[in-house]
Amino acid sequence: MIGGAVRMVARHSHIFQVVAVLVALMVAVIIPQLGSSFYVSLGLSVLIYGLLAISLDVLGGYTGLISLGHASFLGVGAYGIAYALKIGLDPIRAIGYALVAVIITALIFGLVAVRVRELTFVILTLAMGQIVWGLAFRWVSVSGGDNGLPVTGRPSFGPIDLGTDVAYYYFALAVFVVCVLIMWLLVRSPFGLSLRGIRDNESRMRMLGYNVVVHKYLAFIISGFFAGISGVLFAFYNLYVSPTMIDFAHNGTIVQMVIVGGLGTIWGPLVGAGVIVFFQQFVSISVQRWETVLGIIFILTVLFARGGLWGGLLNLMTWLRRRYGEGPPPSSTVAHGLSELDTSANVAVD
Repeated sequence: MIGGAVRMVARHSHIFQVVAVLVALMVAVIIPQLGSSFYVSLGLSVLIYGLLAISLDVLGGYTGLISLGHASFLGVGAYGIAYALKIGLDPIRAIGYALVAVIITALIFGLVAVRVRELTFVILTLAMGQIVWGLAFRWVSVSGGDNGLPVTGRPSFGPIDLGTDVAYYYFALAVFVVCVLIMWLLVRSPFGLSLRGIRDNESRMRMLGYNVVVHKYLAFIISGFFAGISGVLFAFYNLYVSPTMIDFAHNGTIVQMVIVGGLGTIWGPLVGAGVIVFFQQFVSISVQRWETVLGIIFILTVLFARGGLWGGLLNLMTWLRRRYGEGPPPSSTVAHGLSELDTSANVAVD
């Protein structure tokens, strides 16, 4: 019976992965029905940091630009909400205010960052992240300094009041699904394919006539924008923002989520975010040295699963198909996009 199930999965691996994503979405929908505020809080953290990690993967996994200052966009979005509410704007206008601040920040930072590459880019984005952290820590009249800023309310959309955690969870889930769908379509588009070409061979793309700098700049802005949306969600969820959420440790944690989950895949960073948030909020309750365990997982992933946890799953599915399948499965555009098999193969080769 087990062998038959393995053969079925092997022969229809693409469909199996689509079903797995749909099952994960169904689980996310029923989490608030479990009646525990802890699970709602855990789910919100996974959604927010998962969106942030996926936005970083658009820049790092698909464009080849690893940023160590990506959490700064989350900070700009969150502080934008808190400051806008502080000066008297309503929550809806505060969202627009925050997203404009995020776009301006991405436009300015991107002008400098995309002109360098590899290690220089990493160091430069680290410096930019520290600039944002320094402003949040020292610009007391705007950011509140070390004391941070409270977020005084959540938005309402007509009869829909997001004041309760359950209502806000479903709102965050809807925003997450829409944003991830847009990014999925983006990386499957001709623009996304050009980003992969820049990642794999920048010189050749330049010789083919592509404006590499403009493509990188657009990827940087898009990535920063979606990271800013995660900051908006974070502000209304946490109802408080402070410099600690954008310090060096948090920037490193976001990169860790992407690497553990799998660079160059849409779903991998979400898996990585789920693993790390689970360790931070659940395992830490019963395991005193949970950070050591998490560090070991990170090292093992880097050494033995360069495609991350999601990439490892895809490689396993490929191996099962070769061993038990009867030829390649029927092509399916949607399933193929969700599986990211071609991307994981590139990661494995690189």
